[in-house]
Parts: sequence; C-alpha cells; structure tokens
Amino acid sequence: MIRTIIIEDELHVRNGLKKMLTILEPSINVIAETGYVKDAMQLLKTEKPDLVFLDIELEDGTGFDILKQSEVNFSIIFTTAYNQYAIDAFKFSAIDYLLKPLDPTELQEAIKRAKLNIENKKEHQKLLRLLLNNIEKKEKKIVLKTTEQHFIFYIKEIIRLEADGAYTIFVTKDKKIIVSRNIKYYQDILGNDFIRCHQSHLVNIKHVLGIDKNGFLQLSNAELVSVSTRKKSEVIQLINNI
Repeated sequence: MIRTIIIEDELHVRNGLKKMLTILEPSINVIAETGYVKDAMQLLKTEKPDLVFLDIELEDGTGFDILKQSEVNFSIIFTTAYNQYAIDAFKFSAIDYLLKPLDPTELQEAIKRAKLNIENKKEHQKLLRLLLNNIEKKEKKIVLKTTEQHFIFYIKEIIRLEADGAYTIFVTKDKKIIVSRNIKYYQDILGNDFIRCHQSHLVNIKHVLGIDKNGFLQLSNAELVSVSTRKKSEVIQLINNI
C-alpha cells in the first residue's frame, strides 16, 4: 500500500480526491489529512508517507513553506487553483501538478508518475529543489527530459530552439538535445526573453548579435538562423532596442 497524506485546505476538495483515489487507485492508503502547514509538518515527521498531495495555498501558509522546512523523502503531487506563475515554475521544473477542479484522467496519470518518483527519490528531490529555486525567483533553470535522462540548464545558456515536428531541439553552446514536446509549448513558458523569428525557430534574445545583409540572425555560437518575412520588421525593431 502507498501511504498517502493529503494537505489541502478545502474540505470538499479533500473529500472528492479521496473518493477518486478509492476508485482509481485502491493501492493508495490515505493515512492523514490537514489544511495547515503546522499540522502538516508534524504529520510528515510522524507518519513518514510515500506520497503527498500538496495544495499551494493553505490556511496558515503555502505548500512551498512545507518544502523549505521538510526533509522530502516522499513523492509529491501538487494541487492548485489556476496560478500562472506557479504553473510556469512547475513546467520549468518538470514537477507534477493538478489544476482544480481535479480531473480523474490527469490524476491517474500523475499517480503513475508518482509511483516512479517513489522508486527514484534522489531524482525527485533534485527536481523539487529546482522548483524552489524557480519559485523563489532565483536565476531560472529548466529541466529537459529525453528518453534517456534529464538535463538541467540555466535559461541564459539556451541559445535557440528548433522545431522538428512534434519534437524540439534545444541548442546550447556545446549541446544539442531533442525533447518530445513541440516548440509552441516552450514558447509559451519561456516568454519574452525568446523571439519566434520563424515557424521553426525560437531564439534567445540575449544570444542575438545582429542581422546580416541576407536577413539571417547572427547568434553567439556563430550560427545563422532564418527570419520569416512576416517576422522581419518585428525582429529588426527588437534588435535595434537591444
């Protein structure tokens, strides 16, 4: 059985989650629940769970307060109402989260991944530390998952992204990494520090040196990247403002 604690301040959400867990995953045994940071800290010490469902906004603090004060030897699935900043941090850090109201299909998928995290605690702990780094607005890092391993980069290290169908190629000074998400996903979370200069290219503004006479972007790694006709005036204006 998977010893589980629910840390959630909305009683109806806790009750709904327990009902879904009973139906979807009988191996999960909910051993305790609370909506308070203080009580959660004590429960984590005494009950030593395998899995925790952790809400962001609690009665006396946040779920991140618990992470900062705890030795995390358990897998975590975050639950949150819509909060774009927190969601971006989860995406950067490759950490599971569920939006309220909870969706049974998404819950089931999150539980499958949580079981893997229980088996690989060190990797999960590393990703949680990265999440705290991003939440606390330190210099942002991003996790890139390939079929073989995880890579962690500072955002400033990424020179450009290139679309390859449903995949995206990340280019840094000395690496090329292929991940199984499309470029639009990364455009949405990387934000204004990157410019979509072409349907196939997303470029880190900080690595743009200029634009050559043929209309190609000159990058810090000596690469030349195409600029679409539609994007040309926008890109030129951006370069002039650098």
